[in-house]
Amino acid sequence: MVGSSLKGLPAGDEVALLVRREGVSVAQGENRSPLHGESCQIAAGNDLEAIECWLATIDNPNTHRAYRKEAYRLLLWSISFRQKSISSLRVDDLHGYFDWLAAPERHRDWPSHWRLINGPLKESSRRQAKIILQALFDYLVNAAYLAANPFRLLGKNQRGRETIAPAGFDSEGQVAINRWIEPALWGWLAEFLGTLPVSTPIRLARVERLRFILLWLYRTAARRSELAGARMGHVHRSHGLWLWRVIGKGGRVVDVPLDHQALEALVRYRRFRGLTDYPGRGEGGVPLVAALDGERAVQGLQIYSSLKWFFRMAEPAARAVEEQWGDALKGASTHWIRHSLASHAARAGVPIHLTAERLRHKSHATTQRYYIHSSLKEQAEAFDRDLLQREGEG
Repeated sequence: MVGSSLKGLPAGDEVALLVRREGVSVAQGENRSPLHGESCQIAAGNDLEAIECWLATIDNPNTHRAYRKEAYRLLLWSISFRQKSISSLRVDDLHGYFDWLAAPERHRDWPSHWRLINGPLKESSRRQAKIILQALFDYLVNAAYLAANPFRLLGKNQRGRETIAPAGFDSEGQVAINRWIEPALWGWLAEFLGTLPVSTPIRLARVERLRFILLWLYRTAARRSELAGARMGHVHRSHGLWLWRVIGKGGRVVDVPLDHQALEALVRYRRFRGLTDYPGRGEGGVPLVAALDGERAVQGLQIYSSLKWFFRMAEPAARAVEEQWGDALKGASTHWIRHSLASHAARAGVPIHLTAERLRHKSHATTQRYYIHSSLKEQAEAFDRDLLQREGEG
C-alpha cells in the first residue's frame, strides 16, 4: 500500500476512503482472470495489492517512484472519473484516460496535496505512461490476475489524442525547438547567474547550490536522479584522475572522469559548505548536493524545481537579447543540460565515441543526433556551388 511518506501521492487510507466514497469495488473487476482463485501467482486480493506486487519487482528507487505515480494516477482517475477500478477498464476507457492526460481537469474530491498531475502531459510523457502501464497490465495478465491487457489493443500510435503533431513539429505545426541550449545562450546564462541577489545567507546558499548544480550537470552529463542520490564519498581518485562513481539507469555503475571545470565547481561548493577542498575517506554519508541545512540530501524534484525557477528568472532578460533564447528557456528543463553538453561537444569536434561514453549511451546511434549539425554543414558546403561546372574549368 502506498505510504504517506511518498510526497505528492495519496496514503493508503486516503485511497481506501476514495474507494468507499465512490462505491467502487477494487476486488471484483470485470477483467479479473477466471482462474485467479486457483492459479493466480501473486498474493493480491484486490487491485491495490496487485499494483504493490508489481512495484515490489522494481529495484531502482527512481524507477520505482516513477512507476508508482503512473499506476496510482491511473487507479485514482479510474475510480474518480469512471467509477470503476483498473481491473474493469476497457479500451474506450483508456482512450478517455489518454485524452485526460493531454488536457487534465482535477477531480473535485482529490485533496490539494495529491500531486498526480500538474498540467497537460506532452506527447513523449503520454507515450512513456503507456509503456509503463502496459508493462503493469502485462505483469498482471502473466500472473493470472487479469484476463486480458487492453493496452495491447491501443496500437502503436495511440498517444491520447486523435490528431498528433508530426515528429519534429509542435502542437501548433511550428518547427519544434531543439531540446538543448545553444552555446551563446549557455555563456549568457553563466553571466546572468552572477547577477542573482545574494543579500541574505539563504539567498547566497541557494545561488551557490544552483551554480554547482548547473556546472556539475553540464560537465558530467548527469541525470537529476543520479545527482540527487550522490554522496561526496562517490568522488574518488584513481589512475591519476578524479572520478565520480555514478549509479545510473538500471543500477549500472560507471566512473565519470572530472575535468578541471567540474573540479573547480566542486572545490568552490565544498569551501562554501565548510568542507576541505577535496573529498576524503569517511564522506560516504555526505550528500554531494545538500539541502540548505547542509545536512540532508536534495531530492530530484528539488533539483528540477531549482533549475526551472532559474530559467523562468532568466527568460525575460534573455528574450530581450534574442527572442529565440526566451522561447528556449521557456521550455528548458534539467535534462536539457545533458543534451546541451552533447550538442556542444559535437560542435567542438569531440569524437562521438567519447561523447557516448560521457552520456553513458549503450549505442552510438543514440548520440548521433547531436552530431547531425556537422553533416548538415558539410552537405550545405558540398552543394553550395555550380554542380554543372566541369573539372578544371574556372
